[in-house]
Amino acid sequence: MKIQAQPNGNVMVLVAHGPLVGEEVADLRRAIETETAGQAKRLVLDLRDVPYLDSVGIEFLVQTCDLSVSALRRPTLAALSETCREALELTDTLPRLPVYDTVENALRSCQR
Repeated sequence: MKIQAQPNGNVMVLVAHGPLVGEEVADLRRAIETETAGQAKRLVLDLRDVPYLDSVGIEFLVQTCDLSVSALRRPTLAALSETCREALELTDTLPRLPVYDTVENALRSCQR
């Protein structure tokens, strides 16, 4: 999985490219750990270029966005593809995740 880091003020936007499945999840996990290590930045995951995800990807998002995780380390999700949104709805995990329709809306939520 290709991941681009795009700083935006006090927020880091990670843009993921490719499916969030199986072993690809490790790439996103490493990117999140790298960007949150010792930094007081909020994090937005731009998932517009993630065409689909599997149960491993869903489990990763639920664990990563868990409310027990510090607010600075807990990412906000943005721009889910229709297929990803449907997978999260079918598994009843969408209500448990901080999801915004656009990256801009996710960035605004981080400014509060």
